[in-house]
Amino acid sequence: MPIDRPDEYQVNQTGTGARVSPPDDPAPKPLMASRKRGRNLGLGSRNLTRAGKTCAHQSGKAFATRGTLAERWSVFAKWLEQTQGIKRMEDINRELVIAYGQALKARVERNELKASTAQLYVSAVNSIMNSATQGEWQTVSPTRDCGIPKRCYIPESSKAMPQSQHDQLQTSVDDKRIAVLLNLQRTLGLRFKESALLDAQKALRQAQREGRITVFSGTKGGKRRHVPVSAEAMEALKTAATLQDGPSMVPANLRYVDFRDHCYSQAQQQPFQFHGQRHHYAQQRYETLTGVPAPINTSIAVSDWHSYMATRLNIDLTAAEALDQRARSILSQELGHERLEVVRVYIG
Repeated sequence: MPIDRPDEYQVNQTGTGARVSPPDDPAPKPLMASRKRGRNLGLGSRNLTRAGKTCAHQSGKAFATRGTLAERWSVFAKWLEQTQGIKRMEDINRELVIAYGQALKARVERNELKASTAQLYVSAVNSIMNSATQGEWQTVSPTRDCGIPKRCYIPESSKAMPQSQHDQLQTSVDDKRIAVLLNLQRTLGLRFKESALLDAQKALRQAQREGRITVFSGTKGGKRRHVPVSAEAMEALKTAATLQDGPSMVPANLRYVDFRDHCYSQAQQQPFQFHGQRHHYAQQRYETLTGVPAPINTSIAVSDWHSYMATRLNIDLTAAEALDQRARSILSQELGHERLEVVRVYIG
C-alpha cells in the first residue's frame, strides 16, 4: 500500500542516501548573515524541529494550517539530520531543499507517495523558510526544480455545499456575518479570506456600474481578478454592504485573525467547510457557460466527456472540446488560479 506521509528518507537525488555534495560554485552565504539573531534565525529554540514549529505558529495562518506546516517541517528536519547531518536553520540552502524534493520524487516514482503530497511537503519548507528569513528565501519549485510530477487530480465526488445545507446554515449560525460571508463565497467564488476582507460597499457600487467586481484583498500573491455579478451575487453584496461597519467585512472592533478564528470555530461546531461554497460556484458557473452540468455532477467518464457534450448540445466534437476548454479557462481566471488543471478539483 502506498504511504502518503514521507516519514523516512533513505535516498537523495542520486538514490544513494549520501550527503549532498557541495556545488561546483562557492557555497551560498548563510541566510541572514548580515543580521544574525541567534541560533535558528532567532526563533527562540536551539532545536531545528521546534524552531520550525514556532515559525509555523507565528505565521498568522489558520490554526489547522499552522499545525499542518509544523508537521511537514518536522519531516524535513528529520531528513536533514539523518541524511545531511544538519541541525541549524542557518545551514539550509536551496540545494538542500532541492535534494529533499528529489528524494520525495524518488518515492513518488516507487509509488510510495502521491505527487500531490510530495509537492505539499516542499511547499511547506518554502513557507517556513520564507517566514523565518523575513522574505529573503528564494522559493524552490517542486516541479521545475525538483522534478516532482505535476498533480492531475480528478475528484470522484462533488465537494460543493448542498443547497439544503446552505439554507440551513443561513439560520443556524450564531453570527449573521458568517451567513453573509457564505453567500458571498457561494455567489462570487471567493476564498474565505477574500470574502472577509471584501469592501462590500465599494464592490456593490462597482457591480452596479460594471456588472462585475474586482477582487484583490486577501488573494493569493496579491493578484487582482474580475468576477461577474449575477442577480444572486448582487443581493449578497447588498446585504453585506448594510452589515459592513469598517473597511471590510471584518467587524470594526476585531483584527482579521481574531475574526477568522471565530468563524472557523463556528464552522467546526456546525460542522461545515467554507471552501465548499467555491466548489458550488465553479460547478454552477460551468453549467452557465456550457449549458451542461459540471462533469463531477454526472456519471460520464472523463474519456467520454466531449462526446457527451456534443450529443447533449447537438454540436460537433471539435466545438464541444473548444467550449469545454473556454469554460475552464474562464473559471480558472475567476477563481484566481494560474494553472488550468486546478479547475478539475472543482468541476471534475
